[in-house]
Amino acid sequence: MCYRITSMLVLELLLFTFSMVAQSDTLFNQTDANHLKQGWWKKTYPNGNLMYKGFFKDDKPVGTMFRYFETGSVKAILQYDEKGTYARARLLYEDGQLAAEGVFYNALKDSTWSYYSYYDRSLTARETYNKGSRHGMMVYYYSNGDVSEKLEWKNNTKDGIWEQYFLGGKLKMKALYCDNKLDSDFLVNFDDGKPYLKGKYQHDQRQGIWTFYNQDGTVEAEMEYVNGKHKNEDHLTEKQQELFRTIDASEGKFEEPDETNFIIPAGR
Repeated sequence: MCYRITSMLVLELLLFTFSMVAQSDTLFNQTDANHLKQGWWKKTYPNGNLMYKGFFKDDKPVGTMFRYFETGSVKAILQYDEKGTYARARLLYEDGQLAAEGVFYNALKDSTWSYYSYYDRSLTARETYNKGSRHGMMVYYYSNGDVSEKLEWKNNTKDGIWEQYFLGGKLKMKALYCDNKLDSDFLVNFDDGKPYLKGKYQHDQRQGIWTFYNQDGTVEAEMEYVNGKHKNEDHLTEKQQELFRTIDASEGKFEEPDETNFIIPAGR
């Protein structure tokens, strides 16, 4: 009699276990009476691989969420706080190496973000955000760790120093932004630290005399600008004209991982 009861209990436990396994998928992607996401949620690619998997409470992710590349490797690991407001993020390249790390505030970048090279894993840039707006110093690095460029931001506007450096630390270029416009003396140096070009910007326009120097300190060429218009730029060499084109085209531009590919957009 005891043997039969024990066998029946074991059978019932097995049947219950199989039932729970069979119904496990139905425990995902649940909403409450107010259509708010609750519990575990996941989404798959057309090939069946996971796109993301995470836990929701009152429509907000909490705890650890994983996002995946279509190939199946992890794309991002997001550690949310209990309110689903802040998330510490690690964004990965498809080979599993770290691409970027930082903090999200309601899907907006916040605090300090660091970016890493796909090729040699070195730190390539570090920037600071205030709830989606660049705010503070953005610093770029050579692969050996030397600073290559600095650009200061205030409330998503370039405002403050803009400097570039040669490998080894000598100053290459220096200027100042004010409310997103270059407004200061402008200096470009040779790699030995001696001046190569001096001029001035006013409200994002070249103004006054701009002077090119030879490496021995003698003047190579001068040109005059009035409200951004040059009087004798045709006299410049192709090398000098290319420098101006480079200055106009650069202004602290930097390509970074697109964080919108790593988080779950609203409504998905």
